[in-house]
Amino acid sequence: MSAFLPRRRAERRGLQLWPVGPVLALTFTAALLVAAVVFYAGWDLLGARGLKAERRLDSQTLFDLVKLSFGVVAGAGALVALVVAYRRQRVDEDGALREATRLHTERFTTAVTQLGDDSAAVRLGGVHALAGLADDAPTRGLRQTSIDVLCAYLRLP
Repeated sequence: MSAFLPRRRAERRGLQLWPVGPVLALTFTAALLVAAVVFYAGWDLLGARGLKAERRLDSQTLFDLVKLSFGVVAGAGALVALVVAYRRQRVDEDGALREATRLHTERFTTAVTQLGDDSAAVRLGGVHALAGLADDAPTRGLRQTSIDVLCAYLRLP
């Protein structure tokens, strides 16, 4: 029994997302860190240490600062949009898996019902339906369940 535990733990058990607040903070911090490293590397490589300090801000420098601040705000907004889009995609994928599992369960129930029918042709159709369900199963567990039921039916006298 313990040999099967790692495989069960490896399968995804529902949707597990981190809270959006810490993810946004972590993403924003990582972006700032990357920007700081790139800025420092550019500053060091271009040899800008010998620049003289200006006492007054002229209109061009002020305009450049405004453009820079808008760029930082736009970048932060893009990071937020990226994280939200990623989470939405994960939620949609989980919903699709849930829907596929529900549909598989309905088809499985119908196929197993066919196995108990009095007519041999209907039972044969149930066997083929279970084989098709095993091929189309959305998860390994559902595939194995279909195979187990099919094998148990075929072992019946």
